[in-house]
Amino acid sequence: MYDYIHGKLIKKLPTEAVVDVGGLGFYLKISLSSSQRLPEEGEMVTLKTHLYVREDVLQLYGFANEEERTIFNGLIAISGIGPKLALTILSGMTPEKLISAVEQNDEQAFYTISGVGKKTAQRLIIELKDKLIRFKVLSSVPDVERQTFAGTLEEEVIMALISLGYSRQQAGRAVNKARQADPSLLTAEALIKKALQSV
Repeated sequence: MYDYIHGKLIKKLPTEAVVDVGGLGFYLKISLSSSQRLPEEGEMVTLKTHLYVREDVLQLYGFANEEERTIFNGLIAISGIGPKLALTILSGMTPEKLISAVEQNDEQAFYTISGVGKKTAQRLIIELKDKLIRFKVLSSVPDVERQTFAGTLEEEVIMALISLGYSRQQAGRAVNKARQADPSLLTAEALIKKALQSV
């Protein structure tokens, strides 16, 4: 029903946000991962959304990017996984770490999350793998193209490309190609421009 929300960020908490749109304050539940990517209060923000509707529940969820929303939708489609646990999982693992855990069948990566035991972790991996491949969040590209670059210039550029609508796999491939073509690129702007020629 609602694809995204764009407005002024009025309040930002670890798992909540309030966005003002034309004088209306929209309260959204968000993950810790999304919260960390939000701008400062008072600045403009755009969040992907999911409206969760049940007989006695009407709750709007917000996500920093399409990838996280896709994972959330995949999680709540699994029997026994509601939006609360889905948000807990996304707060305990970044989308990148969750995708890596699913791809590598690493059930232990889920054990640190409250409410997720061995059987739930196994079911998450099996069912998420199918759903995320279908939504093209997972890919069969080589590991070198799926690698993360936490805290590096490359990771900054990958996140910038993701915000432009590219998948993490597309962004990773583009950054790798840009680096191979010109290893001397030292700024995010230069690397983004070069990477955009490869996507």
